[in-house]
Amino acid sequence: MVRLLLAALLLFALPTGAMAQDKPDPLAAAAANRAGQIVAVLQGAAKAEDVFSPAFLNAVPLAELQTIAKQMTSANGPAERIEDLNYTGNGAATFAIRFQKARAEATLQLEGAAPYLVAGFRITGVEPIDDTADKIIADVETLHGRASIGAYVLEPGGPRAVFASDAAGERFAIGSACKLYVLSALAQQVKAGKRHWDDVVKLGQRSLPSGQMQNWPAHAPVTLHTLATMMISISDNTATDNLIRLVGQDAIHAELAASGHSAPDRDTPFLTTIQNFAIKSDPAKVAEYRAADSQGRLALLAKWNSVLDADHIDASQFSATTPNAIDTIEWFASNADIARIFQRLRDSGDQTVLDILSVNKALPDPQAKNWAYVGYKGGSETGVLNLSWLLKDRQGRWFVVSASWNDSAGPVDENQLLGIGIRAIAMLGRE
Repeated sequence: MVRLLLAALLLFALPTGAMAQDKPDPLAAAAANRAGQIVAVLQGAAKAEDVFSPAFLNAVPLAELQTIAKQMTSANGPAERIEDLNYTGNGAATFAIRFQKARAEATLQLEGAAPYLVAGFRITGVEPIDDTADKIIADVETLHGRASIGAYVLEPGGPRAVFASDAAGERFAIGSACKLYVLSALAQQVKAGKRHWDDVVKLGQRSLPSGQMQNWPAHAPVTLHTLATMMISISDNTATDNLIRLVGQDAIHAELAASGHSAPDRDTPFLTTIQNFAIKSDPAKVAEYRAADSQGRLALLAKWNSVLDADHIDASQFSATTPNAIDTIEWFASNADIARIFQRLRDSGDQTVLDILSVNKALPDPQAKNWAYVGYKGGSETGVLNLSWLLKDRQGRWFVVSASWNDSAGPVDENQLLGIGIRAIAMLGRE
């Protein structure tokens, strides 16, 4: 799951103690110098602690700042130089950071005493430079393993590709992006009056992280709204499994069909996260599950039911660097399939669904503010990555951007695909 650390930088407040307005201001040269040093930090050529104040680094720790720099570089290419610096007085300045593929508008605020460290830094907007859909697709096609991207406008007859790589219709392992189908099944039951968002249930079987609810008290009472929000916003696996058991796997299979999934049998049976973990932890089960058709897989789940839980998982079978059966024991969809399930969720007519999808936007604030609505769900495991957004522009048009990357030989780089996705969103914003 993407946790966009850039937001911490964008929202970091300027210092609370403003310099006196009537004091002679010696800081213009220092502001220009520090702006250049910020570029050097982004390039990895300067130490953050030599540029930013302790208060700033307390709010945005060094590790987070390094991740932010990597995200900015992945999205926009290397930082190159400062442009259009304007010293506005009292240790404050506006300026632009020129990246290889974008220009970022920014502000800084210096401390009031030597050595005039940077106490506040905010990026207020990022605009791609000379980017095109063809360049975005070309960058996707250079990724190792298999990768694809699709950008779609949602029309009455279904999603229409605005631009897409040749592989956008292929099905990829999508990890936790499969939870969109669980949300849709729940939303349909709420729409039918079978359930309500404020219904309270007791927390049942636990899964493994990602998430937090595996650590919550046994049988804790929670609302369906809480489970759905945790499932989507932080990709909580325990919340997901509780919802799958509640709505039923058949209801999720029905959503695969109703949304127009291109190969619903590929995701039948629709595994809980703990079933996925437990099967993958046992090489013998992996081999047997791979060899079975959808009906055979259902029979195997029934046969193994008593041991498909956290107590029977061999964690040594999982590695941070080795993909595990991602070609068969996973959840699968094409980018167009994801556009279709997003359209079904939007068409549910339930504002609660849209609110839940928008908790984690996985998009820097300057880009997010260009849109009337941003929703997001992604998914990942070693060798698997999907990043998908539902967007509404200021003219009321709805779009989906979905990017998938699989490599059965090794890990994939979340920041690299995130950068490409952000560029695709910016491209749609010009439509």
